[in-house]
Amino acid sequence: MKNFTACMLLAMFFFKTAFAANYYVSPNGNDQNNGKSEAKAFRTIQKGADIAEGGDTVFVMNGTYHSTSGAILNVKKSGKAGAYITFKALKGHKPKITASGNVWNAVAINSSYIVLEGLELAGNNANLTYEGAMAVYNEHINGGKNYPYYAGYNTNAITIGGPKKESRFPHHVAIRHCTAHDFPGGGINAIQADYVMIENNVVFNNAWYMMYAGSGISILTPYNSDRIATYKNFIRNNIVSNNKTTVPWVQLKRLSDGNGIIIDVNQHAYSNQDAPAPTAEEAYTGRTLVENNVSFNNGGSGIHSFKADHVDIINNTAYHNGTVMNYPDIFTNQCHDVKIINNIMYAREGGQCNSMPKNPTEIYANNIYFNGKVGFKGEGDIEADPQFVRPSTDYANADFKVKKGSPAIDQGNQVKGLYSQRDILGNSRPKGAAPDRGAYECMD
Repeated sequence: MKNFTACMLLAMFFFKTAFAANYYVSPNGNDQNNGKSEAKAFRTIQKGADIAEGGDTVFVMNGTYHSTSGAILNVKKSGKAGAYITFKALKGHKPKITASGNVWNAVAINSSYIVLEGLELAGNNANLTYEGAMAVYNEHINGGKNYPYYAGYNTNAITIGGPKKESRFPHHVAIRHCTAHDFPGGGINAIQADYVMIENNVVFNNAWYMMYAGSGISILTPYNSDRIATYKNFIRNNIVSNNKTTVPWVQLKRLSDGNGIIIDVNQHAYSNQDAPAPTAEEAYTGRTLVENNVSFNNGGSGIHSFKADHVDIINNTAYHNGTVMNYPDIFTNQCHDVKIINNIMYAREGGQCNSMPKNPTEIYANNIYFNGKVGFKGEGDIEADPQFVRPSTDYANADFKVKKGSPAIDQGNQVKGLYSQRDILGNSRPKGAAPDRGAYECMD
């Protein structure tokens, strides 16, 4: 019977994978092709999205995919549990997605069981100006509604879900090994989504010109696709830098956000942000894990949790943040059930490492603070130079590994579940007597 069951499971696996299709996309292709080989590639990624089913992979080949009107990729068809629809760069290829003009989101994901992997997304910041962005902002707050024009100053790289019902409340979406940079809007955003995984991405120079208070990576008002209370959202192993806002947020008419990473408002539903208290149905039940990220030189916090409960911020490195908003490097604001453990917070000159918690369920432990104001110290927290190999606000030159002899080495909290099992490079923790603090585990 055991052998029969094993054979049946194996047969089901092969049956399932045998019918999974691969499709190919190239700027030199043709959407009238069948897309089933490199020689017969589609021309647009959207054609691949329209035809792919659960378990299929759309391979994106070398070249630039550009739009001046609408998303380059708007995913509306869902995969299935165990059979995701995957969009990824073909091995050895480095495709680029670019957008300018009337494009609100270069990539929009409004479906479930989707993977986006290995793509570069480049925005239009180099061709925009602060003066132009402020002109758009002033026109809009004075009643202007030229939204196709406004889009060019507010283009996001990747948005999962959105604030409207037609965004379909996506779940089980993974963004991996992508680069999102120089967008006037946000980098990687999830709004009213669930089971979101954002990992191993590089996100920089975003949110400069938008009037909607964006950030590098954000999860805003997640919804309950189920009532599970364990980890459902993951932001890990990302490098995030120089995301900032320079234009006021239309809602408050002042600057806001521009964080490297933000977990934003999960205590109530998107449409009920002014509610005095969450109801059982509105409050998000799942946990969010933010681990092994390096977040530096952002206008807001390196990592920010605002009105967001059940968040664990573990083994991250934050450096020289708050350059516009003067937020702390890691900032928990009006949150409950939040753990901030094994992190390094190296503030800019005159900056803040952290802030005083507003309630006792914000737990700090085994963190390192340096060069800025420390609002609160938890158990095992210390003030010391972490001794980075090469601290810098320049992405090309920065190296946030720690030197041999650093106080970060072997000094992290070693309670299982309160330190990351692997570091940002995939190295196992702990290497020594205890896990290191920060995103990197010292291998010397």
